[in-house]
Amino acid sequence: MIESTLRRTVPLVLALAVAAAAPTATAAAATTAAAAPAPAASAPAFAGIRGWARMAYGDPRDDVRILVDAHGFFDGRDPAVAARSWGTFRIQHFMGGPSDGSDGPRPGFNWGDFRVDCVRVDGADVAVTGRLVDAGPDWAEFLHGTPPARMGVSFHVAAPGTGETRIGITAPPPAGAPELAPCAAGPADAGTTAGGYTLTDTRRRSG
Repeated sequence: MIESTLRRTVPLVLALAVAAAAPTATAAAATTAAAAPAPAASAPAFAGIRGWARMAYGDPRDDVRILVDAHGFFDGRDPAVAARSWGTFRIQHFMGGPSDGSDGPRPGFNWGDFRVDCVRVDGADVAVTGRLVDAGPDWAEFLHGTPPARMGVSFHVAAPGTGETRIGITAPPPAGAPELAPCAAGPADAGTTAGGYTLTDTRRRSG
């Protein structure tokens, strides 16, 4: 089983105001409104991450990978956390392979498939959380909880020439403790040895 260190949607609301006034005031207001330019519509803002990578795990005989296809819609209320999130991610762990880390048969395998419930994108750093929808035997207790466990994955997607891409896994808290909060994935503190991720972000930043 993977060991990891525990670290850490708002619906859009349209408010309508209707005021009653005297006929002359209404006519004046209508004239002013007609002359004023309509406010510019805000462009949709989306960000997300897609891809897979193999973790630089402590035991070279193990093959730990994070596969992700997670996206969010940002309405501007929070500069980093999506107002609506969707997608999936998978954590998979092949255990007990060749001691030199090369490809080959591995006798043990565990996995978890997750439905995304929160996406956080802050520059090159991404945090994603989701609930288990399917899992291998090592995570059966997490899958069959009420509700199924929330776990997190995190990424630092380095641009070419700016450092290495890193990934991280945040496990559920111990039994009896409050569950992991949405988007509360810990830091991406492990390197990668294969694969890579594509980060997209259409948000417009000022300043």
